[in-house]
Amino acid sequence: MRRILASLLLSLLVLPGGPAGAGRLVDATGRSVTVPDHPARVLPAGQPAAVLLAALAPDLMLGWPHVPRPGADLFLPEQVSALPEVPHLTGKTDVTAQVAALHPDLIVDYGNVTPHYTELAAAIQQKTGVPTILLDGRLARTPQALRMLGTALGRPERAELLARLAESILAAAPPVAGTRTVVYAKGADGLSLAEPGTLAAEVFDALGWKLVAPDPTKGEAFHTATIAEIARLDPDLLILAEPDAATAIAGAPAWQTVRAVRDHRAFTAPRLPFGWVEEPPSINRLLGVAWLSSGDAGTVAAMFNAVVFGRAPNADQIGALRDADRPVAP
Repeated sequence: MRRILASLLLSLLVLPGGPAGAGRLVDATGRSVTVPDHPARVLPAGQPAAVLLAALAPDLMLGWPHVPRPGADLFLPEQVSALPEVPHLTGKTDVTAQVAALHPDLIVDYGNVTPHYTELAAAIQQKTGVPTILLDGRLARTPQALRMLGTALGRPERAELLARLAESILAAAPPVAGTRTVVYAKGADGLSLAEPGTLAAEVFDALGWKLVAPDPTKGEAFHTATIAEIARLDPDLLILAEPDAATAIAGAPAWQTVRAVRDHRAFTAPRLPFGWVEEPPSINRLLGVAWLSSGDAGTVAAMFNAVVFGRAPNADQIGALRDADRPVAP
């Protein structure tokens, strides 16, 4: 816990200034993009980019591809939580006309750097005529993504502060003796399991833990399992994405066949203002690393939220996080 708090406090050091404006910038795809010197209207292509912008330059952000879930407004500055919904550019619908109506200076995407998303970034720029950059969304590359975006937006000092915070949290994750196995489950029934090697696994990868799941059937990031399959995986920890899943576990004696449940090693991941493990896979995942490293959701949230999103939770909110951060009772 002391290491995590020290990391958060170190991030508040005064940092040297830097030049504003990016000119030509080579993004994570290798594309050279001409970026405005002082972009004032920045459109996130998807929710991961929106969360990154909310942390780095909320005053430049045009809106949310998905309005944050209820309760998130209590953890975000009012001007950020009140931003309108904007077109989601990484979906299948052509939203070129809606984008043009917003008059953005720059479009930012953040996530997987695959051929599909590389081509999509180039296509968005071609269709809209707006400079579009794609940043590498891997958790380990968070500091580099922040610095690149800070350069693009003319906010190098703020970007450096957040990058150092990310580096400190990732470096402070304590090594675990032996390999700890974990199941990460979504859905109200707790039966949609994350696959190893996906963005949903990266928080656990950062801790040196091994995410386990049955053999995938469709090659998707999540797929449905049974309680019996989870019991056979015999994870050391069960992390649930949704509070409703804790209720499902409490009401189903079959969950007692899962050792992590019997041993009170099943927990619900906090998800305000955004998911601490994923949902979306953005800078919010650093909270998951800090939480699972320290075991103190309230203190971690108070420090992280004040630095990253500019609003410290109050005593009641911290107390609610601590109350929720208890083993799921079968």
